[in-house]
This record gives sequence, C-alpha cells and structure tokens, in this order.
Amino acid sequence: MKKEYLILGGVIVALSCYLVFHSEEKTNYALPTFSKVAVESITALDIEKNKVVVALEKKGEGWTVSDNHYPVDGDTLKELLDVIEDFQVTALVSQSRDLKRYDLDPENAVKVTAKKGSQTLRTFAVGKVAPTYKHTFVKLDGKNEVFHAPGNFRRSFDKDVEAFRSKKVFSLDRKTLTSLVVEKGDIKRELVREKEEGQEGPAAWKAGDGKAVDPDSVDALVSALADLECSSYAGEATAKGGDKALFSLVADDGKKETLSLYDKEENEDYPGVSSGSSDSFFLASYQGGELVSKIDAVLGIKPVGEE
Repeated sequence: MKKEYLILGGVIVALSCYLVFHSEEKTNYALPTFSKVAVESITALDIEKNKVVVALEKKGEGWTVSDNHYPVDGDTLKELLDVIEDFQVTALVSQSRDLKRYDLDPENAVKVTAKKGSQTLRTFAVGKVAPTYKHTFVKLDGKNEVFHAPGNFRRSFDKDVEAFRSKKVFSLDRKTLTSLVVEKGDIKRELVREKEEGQEGPAAWKAGDGKAVDPDSVDALVSALADLECSSYAGEATAKGGDKALFSLVADDGKKETLSLYDKEENEDYPGVSSGSSDSFFLASYQGGELVSKIDAVLGIKPVGEE
C-alpha cells in the first residue's frame, strides 16, 4: 500500500511540474512583432495555394492580375492591403507540427508575399478562421508555430484569378457625356445634350428625330451605365460577333464607349460585349432585364400589354 501511495505521489508531482512549466512556457513566449508596411510601397502580391500562384501587380495607379493583366477589383485589393499593412499576431496557438487541423498544411495554406520590386516586404501563410470568427490562424514563413491574427480574412486571400478580377465592363463620365446613340431592332435614336445660349442649369437632352425626350428615362439609363458590372466573364469578345444584338449603344463622354447586349436563353444570364472589356461577359438576368427596360423607355417602346 505504501508503495502505491509513493507511485501515486510521484505521478501527481510529475503532472504538477508539467502543468506549471507548460503554462510558464506559454505565458513567457515572446510574440513576434511586425513593423507597419506602407501600402504605397507595395508593387506586387503573390498569393499561392497548393503550388498555384495568383500574381497581382501594380501598374501605374491601378493593379492587374495574371499574365493577361486583368484590372483588379478595388474593394477586393483594399481588403488584402489592409491585412498586410497592419499584420500582427495576438496569441500563440500551437508549437506542434500538426498544421492540417489549422488548414496551414502545404495543400490548404494560402501563402501571401508582398513585394517592393524584388524585395520581400512581408510574407505569411493564412489558415482557416478560428472558432471565434474574430481571428484567423496564421504561420510565419519557415516556422511551425501557429498564431492568432486579428480579423476574419481567409476568404479575402483564398481566391482565383476571376474572383480578384474587376467586374466593371462599361463606364462613362456623366459630367462630360454629350451624346447617346441607342439602337434596338429597327429603332434607332440619337440623343444629344447641349445648352442653348443663355441657358442656366444642366444641359437638356434633345433627340435627333425632333421628338420629345423624357429626361427622367435618359437619366435612369445613364445612371445604370455609369459603372456597369457583370456577373461573370465568358471569353473572347468576338464570341458573339455573328449574332444580332438585342440592343446596342454608343456613349460619347470624350471617348466613344460601346455596349451590346444579346438575347438570353430561358432562366439564363444576358451575354454582352463592350469597349470596356477585352472579354465577353454575362449580366445577371434581373440586371440585364432592367437595362433592357430602360433602353425601351428611352426609345419610347411600350412594355408588352400596353397600348
């Protein structure tokens, strides 16, 4: 019996020592600190997952993605740069090599490298979001320690080229817009905005056919066209070249911008091409339908069922 008590006592002492020293190790671990990275100094971002690299590059005042140099969506880019600029870790989570449970293994980790020319400014790996949804598991380059980083940002980095790509396919400057040529079927209308001598306030829209113009309908169309975004891209812009467009328009705001939308299959999106996109694209069904309605209003075409 005395021997069993001695053994039990030894186990208790050993466990106590383990807990004390393990706790002290975690408490005394010095978290790495990082200096702030100036966003304006970043000229390239490499985002790698499972050996596939998505390369973003600064070109002038904008950013492009992939070898095709597609424009990058501004809001998406800002999410990335905000995380990189103020990157910090707040807690040590694990010192083991079990990285898979945090999605930080080679197949699942998203490696982020921010560069200034050939100089690496910051690099780290992004894992899954922590159960609190207020932190993301991260790992530093060449290390096995797993840390908490503040914020839920896995989805900001875990994207393919198409997800980083800007969806803007047509735009115009409402302040400098002087003419619109709209065509649907056999109906074509040219609208010109100009001020008469002595006129105050904004210039009025006039039609080349001499008929009255509904300014609200024109303004609604212009607002829809000002920053038109597609739902997805389809491929080369010549893909629909042989088909008759559902409608076409030319907008002159100092440079002539063109847009054509084609009829859709039932329950599908509207295919289109424009001077603002190197690829053909799709407008969501509801979005394309609203645009067609605005075109009809400008052309004076009454909705089906109206006399």
